[in-house]
Formats: sequence, C-alpha cells, structure tokens
Amino acid sequence: MTFEYWYMFPISILIAILANSSGFSGGVLFQPIYNIFLNIPIQNAVATGIATETVGMTSGAIRYIFYKKADLTIGFTMIMLTIPGVVMGNHILLIINENFLKLVLGIIILGLASMQLYNAIKLKFGQKDQVPIEDIFKFMWIPWIGGLFSASTGSGICEISQPLLERGMGLKTKKANATAILIEATGDWIITILNLHAGMILWELWLFTGTGVIIGGQIGPYVSKFLPDRVVKIVYSLSILVIAIFYMVKGILWIIS
Repeated sequence: MTFEYWYMFPISILIAILANSSGFSGGVLFQPIYNIFLNIPIQNAVATGIATETVGMTSGAIRYIFYKKADLTIGFTMIMLTIPGVVMGNHILLIINENFLKLVLGIIILGLASMQLYNAIKLKFGQKDQVPIEDIFKFMWIPWIGGLFSASTGSGICEISQPLLERGMGLKTKKANATAILIEATGDWIITILNLHAGMILWELWLFTGTGVIIGGQIGPYVSKFLPDRVVKIVYSLSILVIAIFYMVKGILWIIS
C-alpha cells in the first residue's frame, strides 16, 4: 500500500459532491486530472476515472432512490438501451490513438457543456414529476451513444441522459439529475468489470479516490436540495469548458505536428 495519492481523497469528495448534485458524471473531471496533472496514460486515466465514479455514482444513486427522486421505470429502460454502447466503447478505448481520443473527448464535453450552460442561462428546465414510458420510444437511438462515449472517454452517459430526460422528455431538473446518475452508476459497473479484465485500473490511486467519492456521493444529493439548478449548472459547465478547450488544443497540436 502506498500513500502517494493521499491528497486525492479530499479532492474526490468535492468532485463527487459537485457531480452528484448537478447530474454530471464525475469522470469528466477525474480523467483530465489523472491524465493532465498526474501524467497517467489516458487509457489508464479513463479506466481509473470510471472505476472511481462507479462507486461515487452508486453512492449518489442510492441516496437519490432513498429520497424518491429517481424515475426508476424510465431509468431502467434507458439502462438497457445504454448497454450495447458501453460494450462497443470499451473496445474503442483499447485500440484508438490516445491523442485522437483527447481531441474527441474535448469536442464531446465542449458541446455538452455549452448546451447545459445555454439551458441554465435561458432558465430552460423540465416541469414534469414523471414521464410515461412511451416517451422514450422516439429517443431510443440516443442512450447507446452515451454508453459508447462513457466507456471510451470517461464521460457521456450522464451528460447525454440528463438533457434527454429534462429537455427531451420534460422531467424536472432534479429528477432528471437523479435518474441520469442511476443510469450512469449501472453503466459504470459494466464498464469497470470490462476494464478489470483489461488490467488498466490503477488501484493505488483508486484507493483514495474511490473512498472519497463514496462520501461525496452521499453529500451531493443532500446539498442538491438547497442549491438552485441554474447556479450549479453554470459553475460546472464553465469548469468542464476549460477542460474541453485544453484537450482540443492538445489534439489539434498532435494533428498538425
């Protein structure tokens, strides 16, 4: 056992609070921290980030279910639609060039963050307490894309599921957040099991981050009850916009070099 990454414990608590209170996957912040600041290869960074958010999102999902905030019917339906993308994305992670992956990741989270920022500024939030299961029919092609992105880049399920639930089907913001976290948590378990077989998870790092996000995953849903959705989305969107720009610059420099 090594204490090299002990400082990631408090950082992980804060990230998990932010992610679980806003409806975004924690991996979108963990993966760049691992790769940029800790100089961990991107494949290991993605795998360890997903393993970290697996327990963090599971912790948050359990708390949201306890609060009766997650729409279980629509959530489990979207989980089934997400699984094929998860399997496909996990294979992409093993074969794609890491610099190209950085560029793709930057483009993905730039678009997602921009959309969430726009919705927050325009006060565009869902209004329904529950949505009928047939509302997912015309969107059935979307969830697998989130699974593919999550398995290959470390973000995607939450970032695609939350807008789909809120803007596409009109579910209230906090319920959309809670349901997206439930979908993310389930998908992450599948991704992590596949990554266990590939041996890409850095357990000496996960020991501190995994413990931290379990704690943060319990605090985030509680904090969410008192925070305006608009403020949380704006702060989080601005944070990942910076990360997106950094990765896009790195990817572009690789292309022109």
